[in-house]
Amino acid sequence: MSNVDPTRVVADLVAGERLTTPTVKPIEPEVRSGGFFPFCDLLKHGEGADLSQLVADSTLLGALVIEWGYEVPFDKHEEFKAWLIRNEADIVKYQPDGVRYRGTYAVSATSEKHSGLYRTIWSFNTLLALDTFSDAMHSKSDFARLVDELNAFRDRDRGADSSQQMYQPVRCAHRFG
Repeated sequence: MSNVDPTRVVADLVAGERLTTPTVKPIEPEVRSGGFFPFCDLLKHGEGADLSQLVADSTLLGALVIEWGYEVPFDKHEEFKAWLIRNEADIVKYQPDGVRYRGTYAVSATSEKHSGLYRTIWSFNTLLALDTFSDAMHSKSDFARLVDELNAFRDRDRGADSSQQMYQPVRCAHRFG
């Protein structure tokens, strides 16, 4: 349980050296529960009959929306901003069918702690489009390269804030709990 050599402790006691005072730090548990709404394919269940028009009108972002929350190191902000200015149009140009890049945003105000100061938002027309996104990320496509470059700016330090939210329109949501 401990990497302290007991013979060294005894030797220190005999030598009259003062031992380090033990310290205790509280553990902050983090409980992550599953979602209360299972994913639903709006078109499959009929609730999405007018979905395409609602998305086209920007009433809805999509049948499924994923928000990545993360930090970018302070000294990388300007480089990240310049990268986005140069590359966001290409992300859209190369995005797979059914997948839409909705932008990367800086958080101006939030009540969420530890969710990061940056958000990248994706929308998907169907659940199948999630697989399309995954397949595209496993290819050597321009889209995969751009998303990898975007993600390279994320702060990967162990304590860096991050989050992921997944949303779907209520019209198809079946609530648990």
